[in-house]
Amino acid sequence: MADSISAMPAEIAGWLSKQTKVFGDIKFLTEYPPRPKATPLKQTIVSVGLENVKISDFFTENNEGELVPEEYCRLAEIKVRFSVYVPYSSGGTACHEAFTKIVDCLNFKSDLNLKESGCDAIEADRDAEAFVMKSWVIVEARFCPESSSAVQYESFMPKTFFCGSHINDSSKHVTAEEKASWGQKPVVGAYFGTGEYEQTIRLGFKPSFVIVCISSMPVFIADGAGKLYSYVGMANQTFSSMGLKVTSTGFKVYHSSSMEYENTVSQLNSLGEDYVYIAFR
Repeated sequence: MADSISAMPAEIAGWLSKQTKVFGDIKFLTEYPPRPKATPLKQTIVSVGLENVKISDFFTENNEGELVPEEYCRLAEIKVRFSVYVPYSSGGTACHEAFTKIVDCLNFKSDLNLKESGCDAIEADRDAEAFVMKSWVIVEARFCPESSSAVQYESFMPKTFFCGSHINDSSKHVTAEEKASWGQKPVVGAYFGTGEYEQTIRLGFKPSFVIVCISSMPVFIADGAGKLYSYVGMANQTFSSMGLKVTSTGFKVYHSSSMEYENTVSQLNSLGEDYVYIAFR
């Protein structure tokens, strides 16, 4: 039983590799966790591996309609992991498209009994210049030693196809705004400190992440009396460090003695000072 289960990722990867009419030039590898990929990535690669296995008793119905365990059979719930890598040029939706094709093939063309399927959020792998989506399927199988085949893939439980949501809702994990920002370079600029309580820097878009720091000076300066002045800040659309805030059109910087935490004062709009920033879309 253990040999059959451990061989499953290689068998799935090999079988999917033969479905060339469905997957084109997608490359399937047997590896989990996935190894680093070539840079830059030039074709979609899917890493297939075994994550975990749950073994339980297998029950059948007797003549009285009662469920009783089969003495020589076991039920296995096998979680198979798929790490989908696509080049930046293909866009993040290509991750969903590849995984949807995989689930469709396994669900409707193979003898595997898929109980569930799903995926995590898409992430950017800057080392490989690729979008990455970790996904999974749960396969249910019956093992009976007396059978001619060690693994029985007949569907003895109703299948639930969870991945249809990725077909019907293309913005499930990636919004239209996020798609529009793919491939756009970050905006780098500078501003002059006014010494006022706040200053608004307009970029024309709501940045996903901003870093601000003073130019030609250390980002932290002590005054010799136990007080520390901070000339650096970071913020995203949800959280921010002291003295910086993302807005719908750019960001705001603040300069106030009231912005103090444990003897550290934020100084992101100090009069006469030059500041630089980098803003990501």
